[in-house]
Amino acid sequence: MNPDIQLLLSLWDTVKHYISKKDRVEAAEHVFRVFDEEADMSGIEETTGLDSALMAAVKSHYGVDEFEDDDWE
Repeated sequence: MNPDIQLLLSLWDTVKHYISKKDRVEAAEHVFRVFDEEADMSGIEETTGLDSALMAAVKSHYGVDEFEDDDWE
């Protein structure tokens, strides 16, 4: 796995517990935006282990139609 994606997953898994459930998607969008600007997020569409908030953030960032639905299952 891309080490930048692994870092994103590790960071998100750590901080999400401190964020209320209703705010997690918005927080995930902010975190993912920073990672996409500063790190290599190539291959994120093939990554397993994304929780629903992080998956929603990635889809929102790139646009839902950009990836096939099968890639996100």
